[in-house]
Amino acid sequence: MQQLRTLLIACIVLGTLGADAAEPDKVIVGVNVYDEGTITQPQQDAEVDRLAGYGVKTIRTGFSAKSAYFMTRAYQHGTGTVAVVYPSGGSTAKPKTRWSDYPLSQLDSREFAAWFKPLLDSMEVSGVRLTAFELGNEINTSGYNGDIPSPGSGRVLGLADLNNPKDPEAPVIAMGLRNYLKIMAVLKDLRDHSKLNRTTPIILSGVADWGLSGPKAWDGKLGVSLPDTIAFLRQNGMDKLVDGYAVHVYPTGDPRATVAARVAELDRKRIFSQCGGGAKPCWLAEWGISNASPSCPIDDAKRRQAIEAERNALAQFAQQKKLAAAIYYTWDGVPPGSDPMGVFRCGVLTDAGKLALSPM
Repeated sequence: MQQLRTLLIACIVLGTLGADAAEPDKVIVGVNVYDEGTITQPQQDAEVDRLAGYGVKTIRTGFSAKSAYFMTRAYQHGTGTVAVVYPSGGSTAKPKTRWSDYPLSQLDSREFAAWFKPLLDSMEVSGVRLTAFELGNEINTSGYNGDIPSPGSGRVLGLADLNNPKDPEAPVIAMGLRNYLKIMAVLKDLRDHSKLNRTTPIILSGVADWGLSGPKAWDGKLGVSLPDTIAFLRQNGMDKLVDGYAVHVYPTGDPRATVAARVAELDRKRIFSQCGGGAKPCWLAEWGISNASPSCPIDDAKRRQAIEAERNALAQFAQQKKLAAAIYYTWDGVPPGSDPMGVFRCGVLTDAGKLALSPM
């Protein structure tokens, strides 16, 4: 009986460790996967098999009714999901120009709750524990935040601008970011009262590397700097709501760039300046290096060299407890296409992709 009791306890404990379980102090490594809700379920099953077959433990994809099947099947095959939960879910507000650019200031937390809860409940009925809830994507850009005019003044706003009520553009953006935190508070409450996901981390929307605050953005479009976006949200109470801050950065693909140069560039851009040291760790939700070659088999040697150097640079931030996850962008393209950033090419995972998705 004692042996049976021990076995049962072990099964229960192991049963709680789903595909999202990570060893303490280990960086979560994964890959972005486009929303698979646009393809058939057999095609989704095949994609899940490919991911699992290559040992992918974590994916990042959109959270919606259309993607629920894919995330569930992935979990059943040992692959957890960083679920991008858009704060505009259920909103009766209107996007400005495309599906993603809802003004954050116009979102209603009650509408979000009414949309999110049944979806989460249905996932839990299927026994799915997610790796993380990521609330939104690149909310410091006009592409995902309709409060930011495009092109606007073309500046990169900083913390002082967001706190300046007389700035010609920043006050409505600041108001939207504060409203975003109200959505996050609802997400946290629903997470805390869930059955299977009450310990699933909540992370800030992946914040884009838009450059440091100044008079001119890299593409001439108004945005908010990455470190200042995080600083403003922290100033307004975000740390009580999240377990990490998601960030995006796309490093040089030059294979000659050294590890030291890559570390210096990340420091110069202040990508991880708000992370660790008493704050929350960063989750690198998007990073990647392009290879536009259409050839099959693809020559990925130079990209592999660049990825190796970048991972060695990232490892230094992980050792400083500033980096908790590194999710590569991307597995492939929008089905059935391909993406130059993709690492599943010509029907196989490239050597560069195998390195990008290997443990750190």
